[in-house]
Amino acid sequence: MESPTSATSLCLRLLLQDGTTLSFSSSITTALVSIVVYLLGSAIYSLTLHPLAGFPGPVLTSVSRIPWWVSCITGDQVTWIQHLHATYGPVVRFSPNDLSFVDLQNGEVWKEIHGHEKSHGSQEYPKAKEWFLTPHNGVSSLVSADYEDHRRVRRLFSPAFSDRALKSQEALFQKHVSLLVSTISNKIATGGSVINMAHMYNLTTFDIMGDLTFGQPLGMLESAEYSPWVECVFQSVKIIPFVQLIQYYPLLNTLFNWLEPKWVTEMKNNHFDYSSERVDRRLEKGSEQPDIWNLVMAAQGSGQGLSLKEMHSSAEFLMLAGSETTATLLSGLTFFLITNPDKLQRLTHEIRNDFTSESDICMESLAGMKYLNACIQEALRLYPPAPNGVPRVVPAGGRTILERHIPAETRVSIHHYSTYHHPANFTNPDTFVPERWLGNDRLYESDKRKALQPFSTGARNCLGQNMALHEMRLTLAHVLFRFDVEICRETNPNWVKEQKVYALWEKKPMMCRVKEAAA
Repeated sequence: MESPTSATSLCLRLLLQDGTTLSFSSSITTALVSIVVYLLGSAIYSLTLHPLAGFPGPVLTSVSRIPWWVSCITGDQVTWIQHLHATYGPVVRFSPNDLSFVDLQNGEVWKEIHGHEKSHGSQEYPKAKEWFLTPHNGVSSLVSADYEDHRRVRRLFSPAFSDRALKSQEALFQKHVSLLVSTISNKIATGGSVINMAHMYNLTTFDIMGDLTFGQPLGMLESAEYSPWVECVFQSVKIIPFVQLIQYYPLLNTLFNWLEPKWVTEMKNNHFDYSSERVDRRLEKGSEQPDIWNLVMAAQGSGQGLSLKEMHSSAEFLMLAGSETTATLLSGLTFFLITNPDKLQRLTHEIRNDFTSESDICMESLAGMKYLNACIQEALRLYPPAPNGVPRVVPAGGRTILERHIPAETRVSIHHYSTYHHPANFTNPDTFVPERWLGNDRLYESDKRKALQPFSTGARNCLGQNMALHEMRLTLAHVLFRFDVEICRETNPNWVKEQKVYALWEKKPMMCRVKEAAA
């Protein structure tokens, strides 16, 4: 039997423990109630007093950014935003401080958000920096630089993408496209008539950009396989939404920097080192060919040139932007052609009628081929390589868009895919009709062609758009001159619609039956 003293001690301990438990429980309850009150108050504010409270959109997206992040992480952002615009109109509040626009003003909304702003005494709507991936070395690249740095860096890079540069680079492009043709021909000769053309285009465009950026190709066309570095690029694309999420919230970004898994750190280091070491090697050994760095170095003159770190950070961006987007458009255009045999027949006839041999096919002649250019424009409309909007931040004082005042600090973007598929902009918006760009079909004369801005507009439009268009024309012309191409049963008729988007399209294999064209 316990003594009275020990029994009393036991009772005191139990009372203290119970008091502690009660105190802890009360603290938890208070914290939870505080959180609920805060969230409820924040939701009420977002729906009633927030500067964007009057803009259309779902209640949930007006109070939380979670639906947006879910759509990005699941790869459903394109269809989700398009659905919101179909439901709520040309301007949608898709998160508490974000508005998405569809340009129904024949390019005027593009000019307002992405053009110059001299009338406001400001140069541009600044980019929403957290949307862009921070280069691994912490130095801004061509795409992520602020206004002044961007002007300087773009001025230095511009000569490398000029018409004069493209003429001097044509032999390099011809070399790789000829290798593509011979690789396909060899596959056919060995019984491989069913070919994944999306894969072949990726091999080609990465080899071309490797030659232009590193002074040597990646050798993927010769091996017919992706290099480990390119495999890493494709695998890392799915991570982009997670990185954007982390960068958006400063506390989360700080915590992740402290707790970043070792494998993530190693992957980033290896990826960056691969490109930066090749840039260093290229600069060290020099080159006689008109690649990007020869033209950039020649343009530096006596002004402020590029630092080595800026070259490293820009090389990563140039490799991805100059290869994957071009391959995506070529894949999409090929798909639209093989699923519309009458369009394919017309384009093939134009190419084979204008050229008597492969050696006659050149960039200058291709630039004037009306139906080829119309097909490319239509593919850019139906399947823009970068289908989502790129957010800008409304400057101080706010701006007026679509006759509505948009307060300062609001993030605004124009959704490419929704704009290009809107029936108010294009007749039969979901149908592949290259003829709409020829200007001789009355059915399509009311199309708002200036709404199509796949390379963006203004001072930050795509610097490499001329190169991309020349490369697309050259590649497709050589393929259709040499081969007959048709769809295989392995390719889903809904090839585009089945794809997810993680900043870029996650392309599925596009199997085509390819055979040598009759002489």
